[in-house]
Amino acid sequence: MKLELSGKEFTLRADFRAFAAAKSEAGIKLEDIGNDPVDVCTLVYFMARSGAKHAEVPFKYKLDDFLGLMQVADIPQLTAAINELMGSGEEKKR
Repeated sequence: MKLELSGKEFTLRADFRAFAAAKSEAGIKLEDIGNDPVDVCTLVYFMARSGAKHAEVPFKYKLDDFLGLMQVADIPQLTAAINELMGSGEEKKR
């Protein structure tokens, strides 16, 4: 899934590499995410990093720099992206 933040496009990937990195590097547990916008944004960072690795494109951002690309107004878009990637969004029509 593609996501644009501050005019930059990122490919997000919800794989176990992203989840494991979020847990080991940031202490984020998927079952606890939801009410803390910083945790949501941090999970998106790990999904973007994993997406870049999977697509074999460079990912030059550190967490702090990536968080700086996001604003409070981006939260609904980020939450929707996570929900879609993790399959908890609306069922797609066939």
